[in-house]
Formats: sequence, C-alpha cells, structure tokens
Amino acid sequence: MDLDEVDRKILRELQKDARAAFKTIGKEVGVSEATVFVRVKKLQEKGVLRGFMAIVDPKAVGKNLTAIMLVRANPKSLPGMLDALKRLDDIYEIYDVTGQYYSILKIRTGGTEELSRIIDEIGTIEGIAGTETIIVLRTVKDESSVKV
Repeated sequence: MDLDEVDRKILRELQKDARAAFKTIGKEVGVSEATVFVRVKKLQEKGVLRGFMAIVDPKAVGKNLTAIMLVRANPKSLPGMLDALKRLDDIYEIYDVTGQYYSILKIRTGGTEELSRIIDEIGTIEGIAGTETIIVLRTVKDESSVKV
C-alpha cells in the first residue's frame, strides 16, 4: 500500500500511544478527527495496522530469561514442525530463515528449569534434526515500533 505523509504521521503517533484520541492525533498531524478515523480504518482494512496492544515488560510478569534457539530440520517435515512450534506457549517469535538453520526461535521463560523443559519438548517434535540454544545475558535494544 502506498502511504502518503499523513498516513505515516498517523502511524508514528499511534506507535507512540495507541490509546491517543483521534482528536489529539489529528491536532498533531494537522488534520481533522474524522480524517484520522477514516485513515485508521483504511490502514486496518489494508493490513498496515494489524492491531492495537499493550506492551508488557516480560520480567514484570516472571519471564526473566530470554533464549534464542537455532533449529535444524528435515526439510520434508518443516511445515508440520513449524505448526507444532507455533503451539508452544513460551515461544514468542519464530523465523523461517536461510542458511544452515531452518528456524530461529525467541523463547521467554521464568528460568533455566523452564527453559530446559521447553528444550526437551521441542526435541520431541517430529522433523527437528537438532538445536542450538543461546541464553540472552542482557537486551541492548528491543524496539517494537517500525520506522515509517
């Protein structure tokens, strides 16, 4: 979708505060509240805006450990393997990638015992040929917004 500058400004404002009133956004962008309403509706219909959500600090809810897992797989089993991985609660991101690994997972757990349990569970999924797990020591950048 081609975005004009008004769309981009609305998106930037929504990324700052998705709860902002359309009237407030309109003042910041220089358009009417009705224009913001119509533009946001169009952005939702086109799939540019996928939804609105609260951003929760994982540590504040007991997810103190983040790990990255590199997954090797049997190529024929990849679709089923990805479906099985999507169903696991502690996996928050799954990337289908190129290179020697087939997928990269972002896992958040309460600690090493929970991580060990999920590693064991992942190991039982048909099609997984091997994994390598990396524990994150600290997060240097965690950006949820997209530059528009």
